[in-house]
Formats: sequence, C-alpha cells, structure tokens
Amino acid sequence: MFKSRQLIIGLIVSLIFFALALVDIKPDQVWSALQKANYWVLIPALALYFAGVVVRAVRWRILLRPVLSGKKTSLLNIFEVVVIGYMANDILPARIGELVRAYVLGIRENVRKTATLATILVERIFDGLTMVGFAATAILFIILLDNDALTTGADHKLGTFLQQLSTPVVIGSVLFLGLLIVFLVVASSRDRTERLARAGLRFLPGRLHERVERLLVSFIDGLGSLRSPSSMASVLGLSILAWLFEAGMYYVIGMYGFDLRGSDGQPLPLYVYVMTTAFANLGLLIPGGPGGVGIFEAIGKAVLVGAFGVAPDPAISYVLVLHATLLIPVTLLGFYYMARQSLSYGDLVKLEQTRAEASRDAHELEGPLTDIELTQQGRITAGEAEGELERAGENK
Repeated sequence: MFKSRQLIIGLIVSLIFFALALVDIKPDQVWSALQKANYWVLIPALALYFAGVVVRAVRWRILLRPVLSGKKTSLLNIFEVVVIGYMANDILPARIGELVRAYVLGIRENVRKTATLATILVERIFDGLTMVGFAATAILFIILLDNDALTTGADHKLGTFLQQLSTPVVIGSVLFLGLLIVFLVVASSRDRTERLARAGLRFLPGRLHERVERLLVSFIDGLGSLRSPSSMASVLGLSILAWLFEAGMYYVIGMYGFDLRGSDGQPLPLYVYVMTTAFANLGLLIPGGPGGVGIFEAIGKAVLVGAFGVAPDPAISYVLVLHATLLIPVTLLGFYYMARQSLSYGDLVKLEQTRAEASRDAHELEGPLTDIELTQQGRITAGEAEGELERAGENK
C-alpha cells in the first residue's frame, strides 16, 4: 500500500517506544484505572482542544496574508484545511499532512504550494519554540519555586536529573528564553534575517550550503507577513494561546478524569501538565509511525512517572485516553471535511507515494522540510497525485 521506507522505520520506532511505555505496567491495574475514569470530562477537554485548533487557524491566516495577495478567505475555510492536515498526519506517515494542507489550500484558493509550505514551516518553528519555551518555563518554576514536587530515586530518573543538575538546567533554560527573544528581534526584519543567514551559511560545504539556503529562503518568505512587531507578537501570542488551550485539555483529563496524584498523594499542579504537553509534543519530532503512537505514550508516561512520582498504571491509562482524544475526533472531522472537498483517502495515499518516490529519486530524506525542496524543484508538482487532487477540487 505504502512505498515509503520512512513508514516502515517509523512503525519500528513506534513499536519500540510503545514497548518502553509498557514497562512496569500491570494490565489489570490499567484496566481498573480505565474503568474508574470519568469520561464526561472529555466534553470540556475537547472544547479546549478545538479552541486551540481555531486559534491555530487564526494564526495561519495571518501568515497567509502575503500568499493570498489580498484575497479574503473565511476563518472556517482555513479551519477546515487545518483539520484535514491534522487528519492526514494522524493516519499517514512522514507528516504528510503538511503537504496535504498546501495542496488543499492550493485547490481552494489557487495559491502556490511552495509559498503555502513556507508558511507551514514558520508555523512549525513557532510551535517548536513555544514548546521548548513551555518546558524551560515549567522547569524554572519547579526548580526555583517548588523543588519538592520532584520525585527522585532509581525509578524516577527525570526528577533525579533535574534535581542533581539544577544549576546547569536553570542556566540553560534562561539562556534559551534569552535566545528566543533574540530570534524574534532578528526575524522581525528581513534584512537582519538575511544577514544572519549569510553569516551562518559561510561555514557550510557545497551541497549542504545549497539545501540550507533553499530552506532559509523559504523560511524568510514565510515570515513575509511578520515584518512588524505587532504581527510578530500576534503570531507568538497565538502560538502560546493555542498550546495553553491544549495544555488545559491535558489538565482537565488528568485532574478530573483520572485524578492523577504525585508521590506525595496530592493532585498534580497545572505546571506538571504544561511540562507534559511540551515534552510529549517535542517527542513527536522523532520520526515515528502515524499519529506518533508509542512515542507520545512513552514520553508522557516518562514525565509523569519519572519526574513527579505518578504510579505507572494510572499514568499510562491517562496517556492512552489523552492520545486517543487528541487523535480520533479531529481525524473523524478531517474525513468529513475531506469528503466535502470531494477528496478520497486514495488521493492522499497516492500523494504520499508520489512524495516518497520523489524523495527517494532525489536521494533525500523524507519529511516536511524536504517537501519544500521537492516542491521547489518541481518533483512533486506535476504528478498523478496532484492531478487527481486538483480534478477532485474542480469537480466539487
């Protein structure tokens, strides 16, 4: 069905992580925790999650302003494309959803896919910065203000690491937050960004220099709508707000659905869920199977058990339900929106195969960054998959 080597590698990675997540787990205790959970909390949890998706749609519309060239498109239209992309990421390998979003928006708004991919690259960078910022802030808060919350010992390696290396961890966290401010200042000016990029590129050898330069040009183009402090602040603020909504979802399910408690028997505070949100989502940068299954579970459990002393069985029960809640509703909604667009699952599979073949022929690794290169080079712009997607859009 799929011809992607990355799918096979990703599935193997996911299975390894899932096996790690099941270490020290007692199936009867997990089943008991699942039975006792309050599933009514999924209603407000999903409301928080989809509020975050709406915020992401608002953010993307800001980034798309130069791409749309003054054309007005509704927030609902952008929201639908975002959801279709999430659905594709959840069921197909190699984060194909980023490419699907570019293709679907191209059908709807007749815009260049390379320009759209550039804005998605900017989104991903802001998401990554926000997640590392969340992790750094939560760690600083814990070490400086609530160090007793950490659980240490042989079975709690993360808590032991943070406590024993608290000084370098604090220094590193403060340094990152400072670098984040520097990045925002530099990125707010195209000239400053290009000068810094040229300075860094001087040290890269030939082919690598060319590839990085192409990606940097795409990134700079994607920043086209953020050439003012207010626009930059808006995108950063929306990124933080979107992830706070998602962290709120983590909190609601953990606090009111599973009543998770640390080693001291007290309910987990909000910052624990913020830190879990950051680590679990940063972990999805690891090339795993569709939806990050296995990786999300292993890292989520590692944070809760390894740093805060949550018992393994309720921790994995919570993470399993949380991940299912993150994946299933948005995937079903994505299928609905895809059907309205007159697209089929087979169209998405063919697009994935076209991308995989183009990547293999180009001797490049698959992934959302090389999607931009492959599209720039015309390797996945005239294939069978795109033709079928465009015909589906025209026949709608």
